[in-house]
Amino acid sequence: MQKKWILLSILLIAGIMVCGCAEETADADIGTEEVDNDPVVRGEEYAIRMEWFGAMKPSEIEINRGDVLIWRNYKETGFYYLNSDDGLFEEQEMKYGNMFDHMFEESGTYTFSVKDYPEMVLTVTVR
Repeated sequence: MQKKWILLSILLIAGIMVCGCAEETADADIGTEEVDNDPVVRGEEYAIRMEWFGAMKPSEIEINRGDVLIWRNYKETGFYYLNSDDGLFEEQEMKYGNMFDHMFEESGTYTFSVKDYPEMVLTVTVR
């Protein structure tokens, strides 16, 4: 009976030591990772209205890196299909009242359109 307790104690101590080693290894890796000196922080939010008569309002907007656009469908019947012409996200199927948001992390000029509505175009300039 005494041998079982000794064996159990040894296994328990070995398990604790293994856990402690794994923790030290994880801590050691933290300092070796690359650190982004210019992180993008979520900024201002801007509403983009997808109107029932085939317009995106506004049709042009200038924002800063980290800012967020929030598209909302105000068309009461059917769907709109929002596209990023620059491939920032996959096509979004939006029914009435649906919202979709996207944060801009890179400076540049981007274009968004709505499938089957050529007049529904939004140009975004990110500083």
